[in-house]
Parts: sequence; structure tokens; C-alpha cells
Amino acid sequence: MMAGFAIALVVVFCVLTADFRSVKWALVAYLPLLLTVLLIFGTLGWIGKTIDMPVAVLSCLSLGMAVDFAIHFVTRYRQRRESVGAPDSDDAQRVSTLQWVIQWPGKGIVRNALMFAVAFAVMLFAPLTPYITVGAFIASMMTLSALASLTLLPSLIRLFRL
Repeated sequence: MMAGFAIALVVVFCVLTADFRSVKWALVAYLPLLLTVLLIFGTLGWIGKTIDMPVAVLSCLSLGMAVDFAIHFVTRYRQRRESVGAPDSDDAQRVSTLQWVIQWPGKGIVRNALMFAVAFAVMLFAPLTPYITVGAFIASMMTLSALASLTLLPSLIRLFRL
């Protein structure tokens, strides 16, 4: 199960590299996902939850949903930078573009994450443990990946002057 998850992580990185046509942009978009995964699996280990079949399947499925926020953020950032024609060295324009992305596409990211999290959080009240696991896992993955994308991506973009 862990090997399948590791392969899924590698495939996600390869898809990001192909989509952005850049290893640097793929790495920047990949880091919020990786942080989210580490936090969730760290928490699972800390509370003593074993990696059973539902968690293993959800892990691979949720990777695609969680990385979507970073793809959306990076794509809109790059489109906006290109449309204003700012030179790469213009830090003021970089900040302005980041503010725009957080203000407009960022609202969509937050809404999408909240809708997924609330919809799956309903499963926390189910009588069966696997349903509770699914609800908790997906709700936390959506919430944490959206937060990581909206906080970590702007920092990485400024740090690497992208």
C-alpha cells in the first residue's frame, strides 16, 4: 500500500512537471501537497491509526484533489504575470500579482475546499468507522491543502523570485 502511494506521489510530480513544463514550478506546486501529506500521515501515526485499506485508497485518490489547489494557484499566477508583462526582477509587480491571485482565484480555492470539507465532514457522524475515517481524511486533506497552497505558495514564489 505504501509503495502504491509513493508511486502516486512520483506520478503527481511528473504530471506537474509536464503541465508546467518546468521542474522548478512543479517543485513549488508540489511542496504544499507534500506538507499536507506529511501533516496528515504524521497525525495518523501520532494517534496510532494504522494505514488500512480505506486510508491507502483515499491517500492516492486525495492526492489528485489536493494538488488541484496548487495547480490552480500557480496557473493563474503565471497567466497574470504574463498578461501584465512584468519583468522577472520586478518584485513590486510580483507582490501585486500574488495579491490578485489570493483575492480572486484564492476565493474559489477557499470555497472549493470548504465545500469538500463540509460535505465529507458529514460522514464524521456516521455509525460505521470506515465512513468516519473517509470523512475525516478527505475533510482534513482539503482544508490543509488549501491552507498550504494559499500560504506556502506565495512565500515560495517570493523566495525563489518566480
